[in-house]
Amino acid sequence: MADLLELATDIVIAHASTTEMTSDDLMNEIKAVYATLKGLEQGEAGDVTAKPALTRRQAFKKDEVGCMICGKTGLTTLKRHLATAHEMKPGQYRKRFNIPQDQPLAATNYVEKKRQIALDRGLGNNLAKARAAKKTKAKKAKK
Repeated sequence: MADLLELATDIVIAHASTTEMTSDDLMNEIKAVYATLKGLEQGEAGDVTAKPALTRRQAFKKDEVGCMICGKTGLTTLKRHLATAHEMKPGQYRKRFNIPQDQPLAATNYVEKKRQIALDRGLGNNLAKARAAKKTKAKKAKK
């Protein structure tokens, strides 16, 4: 049987081939995988629920968001990453990690910037005008 360290290294290499990781991330991942393999070898039951790779505080920052599944950071939004890397929808992600609906899955500064652009373009006003026009049109149609 292969040495546990070799197995752990092989597993981490496979993971690192699809996920960008720093050298510290690699070492921490090797330690975690090794500990898991050692526990399995000794007959200990592993955790049924996987712990998130990042805490919510680490995952949601002003300038970036991180994935709580794989630990990848430096993202502006999570939607595409979740779809491509984990084949998961935002609702499933929120449910898995108990993230409230009012918590955006994007960097705070990015959300605020997009909000300000929308306000500058008058999108909120245009929506209100369109709704009012639709309402008056519906009233005229009833008469």
